[in-house]
Amino acid sequence: MNKSMGSHSNRNLTPLWPWALALYARPGVQEALLQLQDEAGLDVCELLWGLWLLAHGRAPDAEADKQLSPIRQWQQHYTQTLRQLRRDLKPQAVGQPELEQMRTHIKQAELLGEREALRRLEALSSSLMSVPEPPDEKLLHPITGALSTGHQYLISHLRLESENMAPPSC
Repeated sequence: MNKSMGSHSNRNLTPLWPWALALYARPGVQEALLQLQDEAGLDVCELLWGLWLLAHGRAPDAEADKQLSPIRQWQQHYTQTLRQLRRDLKPQAVGQPELEQMRTHIKQAELLGEREALRRLEALSSSLMSVPEPPDEKLLHPITGALSTGHQYLISHLRLESENMAPPSC
């Protein structure tokens, strides 16, 4: 049975940013996340947030689209714009140290944009619902939508990697 988490504070949750960095560093995670981003159009920050929620016995709810709208606008306006600039500059920067330095700065700004998105996503967590044990990746549907079998496999891989991390500290 679901119960509201509104009366609980976020102090029982491990902070999202270090958790996301730890998961991202696990074998195959970066590649899976980027494949889901590039092929399925999913947002890496939302996926990391969803996996973090599941690790804490929570999940995005049916109102996720409405709650995520301002964060998605942030991502589209800032983070995705920086990502596109960085990617566009990559071929031009080969063998050009000045352009590579510029690209590095854009990449740092993109990372700061993602960190801000994760901070905003984490702030949503106190109003989300707990889920029965064991939570599974089907609960990510509000942020992933329908996926191909190959993309569902990648989500399962990400879920397994997040479960293999050290348990969240409370």
